[in-house]
Amino acid sequence: MFEKVLLPTDFSSDSEKVLEYVRDIPGVKKVFLLHVVDATRPSLRGGDHDPKIENAKILIREKQRMLAQAGLVADAEIETLVNTITRGDIPLTILEKAETEKADLIVMGARGRNTIETILLGSVSANVIRHAKTPVLLMRFPPESCSVGCRPDLFSRILVPLDFSEPSRDALACLARIPAPGRVTLLHVVDKGESEEEIQAAVGDAQEKLEQMVKDLAIKGLNAEPVIRIGYPPDEITATADRLSATLILMSPKGEGWLRELRALFIGSTTNAVVRRAHRPVLVTTSEKSA
Repeated sequence: MFEKVLLPTDFSSDSEKVLEYVRDIPGVKKVFLLHVVDATRPSLRGGDHDPKIENAKILIREKQRMLAQAGLVADAEIETLVNTITRGDIPLTILEKAETEKADLIVMGARGRNTIETILLGSVSANVIRHAKTPVLLMRFPPESCSVGCRPDLFSRILVPLDFSEPSRDALACLARIPAPGRVTLLHVVDKGESEEEIQAAVGDAQEKLEQMVKDLAIKGLNAEPVIRIGYPPDEITATADRLSATLILMSPKGEGWLRELRALFIGSTTNAVVRRAHRPVLVTTSEKSA
């Protein structure tokens, strides 16, 4: 499914952990390890950026050897890339590289080196997700996560939030392309209703829609269970993910709120809130037409 994977790294602790999960990505055949040296600002030590660039090349080749020695991508080709930018920005460089290499997936850690910018979500990660035309896997690490030998597979317990909008159904299309996913939970959060009767009517309508989706997935050989919650969608999504010990949250970048209120230009408000608050990896899909 994801034959070409781009892994941007800034050598932070989060980006180091990401390497452990490469083996879980279905169908990976080529991995691009990318580090971007920002030469738009003067070097802190004065002079040119050559020492920084050479150091980055050494470090990224070391990550390449780590992947190979650990057998994390035994059947994949690993290529290292060190780009130096003198204009533009790091997120743009990552997105351009993904397009140039025709990457099927971008995998990133949630936080980078700048502690002020990364209290909630790293600025580089946030901007990549906001503008990406390629699916982005944002890696967050739950409290119960452990080493490679004992942790569950990344795709073993998947939570798919749905608001029944056309964009949100892209997540189902992505799910159908994942080889042998494990436990799948389809979640809808009822967040509208002026009375108890209206809320219960919305719950009943959602139940019917989810059950039909479960049947459609069963035809494709996928087993799923429906769950309905009432409340504020980002809170309910993250809480449900924690309660189920989900290994992955799979969702579309846009949903009903984006279509109805245009709360964000490129990424829906619910998705934006989830990627900032979740304690679990979040895979943000793209539509089948643009993928």
